[in-house]
Amino acid sequence: MTVSLLRRLAILATAALGVLVVASPAHAATQLPTPGTPVATEVTTTSVSFSWTPSAGPVADYTIQTIDVVGRPWRVLTTTSGTSYTHANLTPDSVYEYRVIANPAAGSDYTASTPTPLLWVRTAPLPDPVPPTTPGTPLVFAISTIAATLSAGFSTDNRRVDAYWAQRQVDGVWTDWATNNITTIYLRDLAPSTTYTVAVVAVDANGNRSPRSNPVTFTTRATEPAPTCRVQLQAYGQQYQANVTIENMTAATIVENWTVTFTFPPGQAILFSFNAITTRDGTVGTMTPQWYAARIGPGGTMTAGFSASRPAGTPLPSGFTVNASAGAFPCTIT
Repeated sequence: MTVSLLRRLAILATAALGVLVVASPAHAATQLPTPGTPVATEVTTTSVSFSWTPSAGPVADYTIQTIDVVGRPWRVLTTTSGTSYTHANLTPDSVYEYRVIANPAAGSDYTASTPTPLLWVRTAPLPDPVPPTTPGTPLVFAISTIAATLSAGFSTDNRRVDAYWAQRQVDGVWTDWATNNITTIYLRDLAPSTTYTVAVVAVDANGNRSPRSNPVTFTTRATEPAPTCRVQLQAYGQQYQANVTIENMTAATIVENWTVTFTFPPGQAILFSFNAITTRDGTVGTMTPQWYAARIGPGGTMTAGFSASRPAGTPLPSGFTVNASAGAFPCTIT
């Protein structure tokens, strides 16, 4: 009797006896904990040194990934058994990003960790004594009781403008007040009915400061006893747009969980909405804010709206009313 025939007979006998062979369940490997977020310890014009706290568990080594050109994907820089690294031969005044992954020891029942949060570093610039040019005269807008937005004309530099500082004049003395890396600077924690004089200074990567811009003076708004609302209706052809602006210039009232109801003429249909969702129930329209626009604190303003079709001869919507936790109040149509 051949070996092949014996094997077939054994299989048949096993089936006849009802023997069932059950495979052992697969065992899922455990992922290594993520190492600590890397922290820069020294930054020069051509190098970045950083370290991280180790991952718990059987770690063989760490993979360091980098993005050395903004917009490109992560790539493997190196693998090390330590918890620190120095990346050398870099370009001055350039951005580099890093993250670390823990790799398991051979033979362990672990898989690699998830990457750490990134470390963002800009190498130091080369020496440069040239300051930026003077920024343009700033404009101040979106003025409320407690805040305002400042925008200045661009400054230029022989290398790079790093930031813009808004300076405030108090009793004839100029002091730094707020900053941004673009020409738009947000002024916060202002006082109602107060006059401020401000100017803008540009700063380059070496800390050189431009001459101060021409100053501008503005006055914050006075507090009001209750929130207000205004609606701007713009008709064009057989369509129109409704912009609803709620202003809360009160000292302490909070407008939240608000909706706006209005008379919505038949035959008109919503084309799109912004900062709110607009719905219809018969001839009643309702605007419900998006989550990020549902709360308007003291000194705050929110504009939401919609665009709709308008068959010839039909009227524009009317009767806009705000319904909120602070009570109901009508909107003025402008």
